Amino acid sequence: MKKANGFTQWVCVFLLVAPLAFAQNQHAFVWSSSTGMVDIGTLGGNNSYALQINDLGEVVGWSYLADNVTTHAFTWTSGGGMVDIGTLPGGCCSQGSAINSAGNLATDAIGADGLQRPAYWNGSMFSMGTFTGNQLNYAFGINDHNQLTGQVYDGEIVNAFLWAPPTPFTPLGHLPGGLHSVGNAINNHTVIVGTASLADGSFTTMLWSSGVMHNIGIFPGGGYTAATAINDSNQVVGWGFTNSSRTKASAFYWTDPGLHVLTSFGGNQTLAFGISGKGFIVGYSELAGNTAIHAALWDSYTSAPIDLGTLPGGNNSYARGLNNALQVVGFADVP
Repeated sequence: MKKANGFTQWVCVFLLVAPLAFAQNQHAFVWSSSTGMVDIGTLGGNNSYALQINDLGEVVGWSYLADNVTTHAFTWTSGGGMVDIGTLPGGCCSQGSAINSAGNLATDAIGADGLQRPAYWNGSMFSMGTFTGNQLNYAFGINDHNQLTGQVYDGEIVNAFLWAPPTPFTPLGHLPGGLHSVGNAINNHTVIVGTASLADGSFTTMLWSSGVMHNIGIFPGGGYTAATAINDSNQVVGWGFTNSSRTKASAFYWTDPGLHVLTSFGGNQTLAFGISGKGFIVGYSELAGNTAIHAALWDSYTSAPIDLGTLPGGNNSYARGLNNALQVVGFADVP
């Protein structure tokens, strides 16, 4: 059986900080068809990461501070630039993951006790609580009703959750025979998507609705498939490994009854992380020959990806979110 800490390593590697392995310096960007890819800077450190943008053009993400050790969540607007939103009282660090239409955030933060927990920010940051076992606890998604989802540990078991501050959070349970689940995104109908383990230790795409967790598909042979985003039409995107050695991954789009593989740039790795209300999709894909990874925009799940390019002097770029005005955010290499 795949253990919780091994599973969480995959979650952290691919949902939060995957590209750190590919470049020494990366900056958050905002892309539009009129401006192209624009570097929005950092909070003083070498690296920053933009993960989502709402329809007002407000961006959420996180950045290293000048010491290149401490991380703080940020918001960004074209008029106000990047703003450090701080962390929990007495705590050192935070990371911003998702933003809703009101500008409220799903974050995670380390408190004064040195423990990491999911948090909610609406001008001030509130912790979801303290948890036992492994402390890799995160909030990954938020909707316009200020409902959050993510992952928390119970000993060595990982649980997806639904949390509507200030009420207590609700664990969402697991698929039959499985031990672990993670909520990566939530829409305005309180439908949550993510990944969950099966009895054989593999991880499949899960969808939770009205108290029931559903298995909505896995790429055979890869052992790990995850949904990363859902819109209000219950259109889902994500990615999964397609071979046992986990050297190849494909992005997918889902509506009942199955997963539809997205077209790639020709390389081994293609991942999808955002979908707009009209079905536009963003993510990133390796180029043919696997020489670089570029941010990608799909007009629909049947279209070829549009290459969004890179920041000047950089080789790789990664799109993570978009809004209905087709502004895209992510991060990219800088010299």
